[in-house]
Amino acid sequence: MKTKDLVLNALMIAVLVIASQLSIPFQPVPITLQTLAVMLIGMLRGPKNSFIIIGGYTVLGLIGLPVFSGFSGGLQTILSPSFGFILSWWLAVPLQSLYLQRREYVEYKELVVSSLINSLVTSMIGIPYMAAILNLYLGADMSFYAVLMAGFIPFIPGDIVKIILAVLIGKRLYPKLSKHHD
Repeated sequence: MKTKDLVLNALMIAVLVIASQLSIPFQPVPITLQTLAVMLIGMLRGPKNSFIIIGGYTVLGLIGLPVFSGFSGGLQTILSPSFGFILSWWLAVPLQSLYLQRREYVEYKELVVSSLINSLVTSMIGIPYMAAILNLYLGADMSFYAVLMAGFIPFIPGDIVKIILAVLIGKRLYPKLSKHHD
């Protein structure tokens, strides 16, 4: 790995850590800027580097550093309703990058589609994980519909805003920082 890649990957981990702490307490999962950060990682760092960034962030949190939302970390976070979203990024972010791979120039539409890919995969993994933790571990006895109403539907407006912000920021930074040839 080149020094430039190492520095940019570390910077993106730092951005994700900061975005994780900018949160509004909400149940069953907090509202954070993590979604914005992971979309930017997917847009700007390519499949291999985005996988390394998400992996590094996850490992830092699991070994106990307070990098997850609410300054949390440690193995116990695996049993939190929001951990499925972190797990989903291992697939969602590289898939987003893969969609944009080998493009020297991107249109807004391509960035929107890549962000929707990220959001869809994140939800497809994160929501069932949240339902499982809430019901099987925390004993919440919630229907899947109730989980959607609590942990998905309220987040849609904010996610739309984050997609718009990610696309606007990503469009400006893509020519300078994109790493879609890895």
